[in-house]
Amino acid sequence: MSQRKFILLSILKTFLISAIVSTVILIIYIMITEVPREHPNEPPRNCDMSGLAYVLLIFWILSMSIVSFSSLLSLLKPFQGKIERWLCWFLLPILTTGYFFVEISGGKIDGDGIAFFLIANLPWFLLWGVYYSNLKKH
Repeated sequence: MSQRKFILLSILKTFLISAIVSTVILIIYIMITEVPREHPNEPPRNCDMSGLAYVLLIFWILSMSIVSFSSLLSLLKPFQGKIERWLCWFLLPILTTGYFFVEISGGKIDGDGIAFFLIANLPWFLLWGVYYSNLKKH
């Protein structure tokens, strides 16, 4: 398999697998942190905005995958060194992640923000790191 095809498949697989894993983790997190109802017969709230978290999560992972197209630069001759290749694969996603965290948190770091940040980014970066180490073996 050519390196270009490997990188493109890595981007696709990372997006799909991390979207599924992050969504499952987010469902579990929302179920655990659900606000209990005051009365057992009270109907569940229909407008709790939890659906917004799922949409934000999927769009965030999609944007990380789009940013990861910078890894294709590692196919060019000037980007063949170890440091340059690492920068192509990780610099833009790390900068984008940092910007996302600062903008979403508004400068305030709380437990919910950190939890969502880890749910959104950790599976993506772990999978992306696995594919990067597999590329180095080629």
